[in-house]
Amino acid sequence: MPLLFRQIRALAYATLLEGMQQPAALLLLLACVILTGLTPVFQFHSLGEEGRLARDSGLACMLVFGLILAATTASSSLSSEIERGTAAATLSKPVPRALFLVAKYCGVLALVFILWSASLAATLLAERASEHFVAMGGNEIGNRADRLTTVLALFGPVAALAIAGILNYRRQARFGVAAFLGIPLALFAVLLACGCYNRFGRLVWYHPELNLRVPAAAVLILLALAMLAALAAALATRLRSGPTLALCGLILAFGLTGDLWAGHAPVWSWRGLLGGLAPNLQHFWLCDALADEGWIPWHYVGGAALYACAWSALALGAGVLALRNRDMG
Repeated sequence: MPLLFRQIRALAYATLLEGMQQPAALLLLLACVILTGLTPVFQFHSLGEEGRLARDSGLACMLVFGLILAATTASSSLSSEIERGTAAATLSKPVPRALFLVAKYCGVLALVFILWSASLAATLLAERASEHFVAMGGNEIGNRADRLTTVLALFGPVAALAIAGILNYRRQARFGVAAFLGIPLALFAVLLACGCYNRFGRLVWYHPELNLRVPAAAVLILLALAMLAALAAALATRLRSGPTLALCGLILAFGLTGDLWAGHAPVWSWRGLLGGLAPNLQHFWLCDALADEGWIPWHYVGGAALYACAWSALALGAGVLALRNRDMG
């Protein structure tokens, strides 16, 4: 067992490093956090609730960009290695194919987790920076946007890229790895710093004014991404990047609209069987539950985690069967 864990850790770590060095992965991370950070700038309607547009947009970016990253990374680390023959070199050592697939999945999931953490920080900052009704000293002020937080949220990724460039020049550090890790660290540093000032830019006692109901919804999206990453890893054993991404997007659409085409269908009908096999992602997209000061109980998140683990194991099991008879030559 210690040998198996060391093999999984080594392969997962190599997959994570390879994924962070891909320019596409860094571009996806930058696009996700910048689009989320710019939402308060282009917010012209509050949708009946302060910060809702920024919150929903951030969670949507988290899901979409996380899916694209999972599918492309799984394809590059599995199908591309199989075609190049590097997978055959790895499996020529005492590494079972099932362990190889699980380790690759762990590396992809770790990469998705880094993007998810940066997106979560950007979403919290965007919701705080959006217009809120404020009053000081009993005098009503009206809607007020936190411009300083918006500037800092957009400056954080730029500073991370600059520091990564300096580390690459001075210490020969890998630019992609330093930038991919530096962006979420910079955003979390802004999260900590925003509690030291209010919406008017004045220093106050530490009060971050963050919506702490968002992390529960974000964790549910992370669980959905874990399921989709397992599906992408299973598909990548037989398909290339384009078909893998297309099928994952199709499964995402089916999962979010399951009640429309599989609701009240007989169990043994084709709709009932397909609805049972496809992941019901409606249980993981609960942005509307946060509306009007709503919240998601954490015991619900725990139940969803069990479902996600079971479905991911099923998808990985299918991937192991598909990889078992795959020619690695």
